[in-house]
Amino acid sequence: MTTAEATREATPEKRQGILDRTAVRWGAFALVFLWGLYQAVWNIATATPNADEPQYVLVGRLYLSGDVAANHEQPPTAKYLFGAVQFVFGEGMLAPRVLVGVLTVLAGLIIFLWMRPELGWMPALVPTAFWLLLPRGVWGTYEFRLDRFAVLEPVMVFFAIAAMAAAWQWHRGRSVLWLALAGVSMGLSVTSKPSTIVMLPAFVVLILARRRLKDILIALAVSVAALLVTAFVAYLAIGLVPGVTDLVKFQAAQNAVGHLIDFAGTATAHPPWWANLYFAWHGFGPVTAVVLVAGTLAAFFDRERRWLVVYLTVALAPLVIFYLFVARNALPSYYYAWAWALCCLAGIGVAWLLRRHRGAALTAVLRTAGCGLLALALVAAAGTSALVWNDGPTEFGRVDSTLRSLGIDHGMVLVSGVAPWEPNESIGDRATTDPTAHCIVAVATKDSPRSPIAPEVTAYIAEHRANLRHLMLNDVSFYVFDTATAAANCR
Repeated sequence: MTTAEATREATPEKRQGILDRTAVRWGAFALVFLWGLYQAVWNIATATPNADEPQYVLVGRLYLSGDVAANHEQPPTAKYLFGAVQFVFGEGMLAPRVLVGVLTVLAGLIIFLWMRPELGWMPALVPTAFWLLLPRGVWGTYEFRLDRFAVLEPVMVFFAIAAMAAAWQWHRGRSVLWLALAGVSMGLSVTSKPSTIVMLPAFVVLILARRRLKDILIALAVSVAALLVTAFVAYLAIGLVPGVTDLVKFQAAQNAVGHLIDFAGTATAHPPWWANLYFAWHGFGPVTAVVLVAGTLAAFFDRERRWLVVYLTVALAPLVIFYLFVARNALPSYYYAWAWALCCLAGIGVAWLLRRHRGAALTAVLRTAGCGLLALALVAAAGTSALVWNDGPTEFGRVDSTLRSLGIDHGMVLVSGVAPWEPNESIGDRATTDPTAHCIVAVATKDSPRSPIAPEVTAYIAEHRANLRHLMLNDVSFYVFDTATAAANCR
């Protein structure tokens, strides 16, 4: 063998040795998780509330104080947790938001510990980083990461990830107690929000793969019992029968009546079947969507990890099918339920692309593709980090500070073209829809097919335009009276 040939043979081993060094591995681990922690909790208190967030935070406090009559249309576990952290750390949205951020990071740790024996230390950081760092926004809002808000989906997904990882430990030959933990985790997931109940076929497939009838029967008994007992205990406080009855009635009614949203320039309660794919595309962003789709496709070529890929796919497919073809309504946040599985599959796929393959040419081509996807993911993650750094109040959340900066510290804001919750959570009883109300100091409108601007508000703006200053607060058209006129309106 020539010196050049020996060098070529040794180079891959040398590279592998560098990545296997303890300092390099722990350095990469620290980088991914510190970056993920930054994205999860930095600047987390500043954003304008999510549409459902104030209700869940309030109901959590009520549940912990013994008032369990409200909000039975969704299960109670996540709301218990929101109430518990407020009981310990103080009332308000900050503690529940931090809880959600911490659960998101813990979910990343579970993914890493789950994937490390399957992929290796450094490759396992790829799906982990995809989960921790890539955007998962809500189309039509300024929420670039849903898991920076105190809402139900991140709690549901955290427990679903824990259940999937725990069941896999049993599949790998560990104690049946791991299946009990999977059952408990799944019970906590579906009692946070019920969507993940459609993932149960993944656990059934995993259990049936054991083949020995005795093992299958024990596994089914342990996991099902753990799930049912957990769900039963979760519902004890609010009442099993009324809680489940109210939940089923609400979900059935919403599926029948639909949920009115703005979609493609129109207001509709039953958008087309592909609406949640549209929301996912915009929520992830094109760059992240390309990374996740291409990486997921690559995962199906990884024959060594085919069972893991099958397991994740059987969890992913029912979620996608349910939201596309069973649920008759769509919301921009629904795709979050399956985002974690795409991150795991795409991470496995990219790790496979970066491996050594048969033939130098094939290895070079696949590694180039893998590096390209990692580069795109890095761009998306950097963009999300910039949004975290600059996060703050948006739209109606900026109204009060804008008025104060213009010398107006009181008065009513005439509002139109928006859903009622939008101004309510930011300016409260300062909002009015009546153009004849006393002490109007500003007008705020949005363009929304779901909530068209009232003609009388349009007429009010036209009548007073000479005394109004027009500003844009993100997507809100904000018309402010000069201080003299505002003072006169309040006399």
